[in-house]
Amino acid sequence: MDPEVSLLLHTAAWRGLRESQVEVVLSDRFNRQTDPTLERQIEEVWAERVSKEPWLFNGSKFRLHSFCLASPAFEPSSSESPESTLCSDSPHIPKSDCSEEQFQNIRLGKTESDFCGSDPLFDSDGENGRVNQVSSEQSVTQITDNPQSGSLLTLKLGLTCYKDYLGTNWSCREAELRQQGEVEFSDPLALLAQPLGVGGVLCTGDSKVVLIRRSQKVAEAGGLLDIPGGHPEPKVVCEHLGWAVKEEQINVDMMQPKAVVSELYSSVCAEIRDEVNIPLSSLGEPVLMGIALNHISAGRPSAEFYVSCSLTSDEVRELYWKGGAEANESTDIVFLSREDVLQLDRCSPLWSELCPSAKGAVLLYQTVKPDGERSTSR
Repeated sequence: MDPEVSLLLHTAAWRGLRESQVEVVLSDRFNRQTDPTLERQIEEVWAERVSKEPWLFNGSKFRLHSFCLASPAFEPSSSESPESTLCSDSPHIPKSDCSEEQFQNIRLGKTESDFCGSDPLFDSDGENGRVNQVSSEQSVTQITDNPQSGSLLTLKLGLTCYKDYLGTNWSCREAELRQQGEVEFSDPLALLAQPLGVGGVLCTGDSKVVLIRRSQKVAEAGGLLDIPGGHPEPKVVCEHLGWAVKEEQINVDMMQPKAVVSELYSSVCAEIRDEVNIPLSSLGEPVLMGIALNHISAGRPSAEFYVSCSLTSDEVRELYWKGGAEANESTDIVFLSREDVLQLDRCSPLWSELCPSAKGAVLLYQTVKPDGERSTSR
């Protein structure tokens, strides 16, 4: 498996999740931990980066703390809850069989076999703590706290910012920060920003998957092939709710969970519009395939979506070269057939040209197959 990327979770049991099937919990408890020394180091890193790349902008981001995923056997329309309920912050551990102390141990990296019986459908590797790092051939599942709500996935989010991301996940001291987090907070991810990104596997009307060549002026993975993507923006959520605030004034109390879910889904379409120049009216409803981890940036998480497009590849190519709002972020557009994407692996010559986020999205697309035939039975 490629060491640059792994899958945190996938939604293959449902061929992806719609907006109505996802919810979020917002809390300051899910923010990054810090200390004065680390804050000074972050400021130094940011000042140095901006001096070299003055186009960089520090905006607020959502921080992924943990998640809950329903059992594949659970049907939202069912009037009965699953027989076993799994804890919300650790891999598939039956709550009836584990104590709260055992939940915490699992969440911080011990395997469930140390404490409880495991589900043979899933394997986990909690090497990185709360947001568990899992190989791309594995998955983590967690039962939602309230399956009767109809939601299949709950994301637990705090706030962070791009400056903190560059100063922690991209720090040369990342390994030390993990160790410090483990010692001081019993959590190796406590001091890392872990901003949640978004990306879209965009499929045209003639079954072509869209990739773009990243500009050398972007902060990460310059010159590599990527999918359209970016971040859900807390400021956009605040603006939609009527708050006129600066980035540094944003806090979780200003936001409503449903508005955050809406931004999570709409942001990927906005990125496609701005980067590829496709109008929103030509895009289908995004389907969440799962979350991938980029190990080049310390396991930074990204929610990867499947988005259909009514336009053909020729029409998309024409729009791309006319230039969108963020045309400067890429230099070329590439189309692959659906069949080629499904067969991509480390042995493929093109694999080495993909940036980690694109690799994670490809692995999720191959796993979930959101545009395949949906099963009518569970």
